[in-house]
Amino acid sequence: MSKIDEIEVNFNYKTKYDEAEFARQLADQEAGMNKLTVDEYLKNRERYIAEGRAIEGNMAQQAARENAYLDKVTELRRNGLSQEQAKIKAKEWMDTQAALHNPDQIAGGNPVNIGGMGNKAINSSIGSQWKYRIDAVDEQIQAMIKNMTDTERKNTYLNIKLKY
Repeated sequence: MSKIDEIEVNFNYKTKYDEAEFARQLADQEAGMNKLTVDEYLKNRERYIAEGRAIEGNMAQQAARENAYLDKVTELRRNGLSQEQAKIKAKEWMDTQAALHNPDQIAGGNPVNIGGMGNKAINSSIGSQWKYRIDAVDEQIQAMIKNMTDTERKNTYLNIKLKY
């Protein structure tokens, strides 16, 4: 499998966040990016730049949230809570969670690919940091691929390292 040269992107971690959850979400973003070919990344970025967040991404997130809520209610019921208690606890949990694109759409992610749930505040922190980092990623990728053929772009994967 052919990959571009490694591109390192540094994120700011704030100690008010759970470090394990921050690291997990960042690792999932990295894994998602590295599953993209150069061609997929460029097309997804082009669409994001032209249109912003895709409406089908919102629908995919809503469906993921509904499924996560139902799964949480089931889990809580299995742990002995009544239906009503389970719904209340699941709602409280959902209020802290976001359906995660891996990677975020701004970072070339497919709008309909949801990688699970995660802490909402951490997701917002990572998402808001992309806008100050993605242009540098685009520039590095463009420099690396300027002599690639279309076939090479379709068969060469990203090689992104996200750090904090």
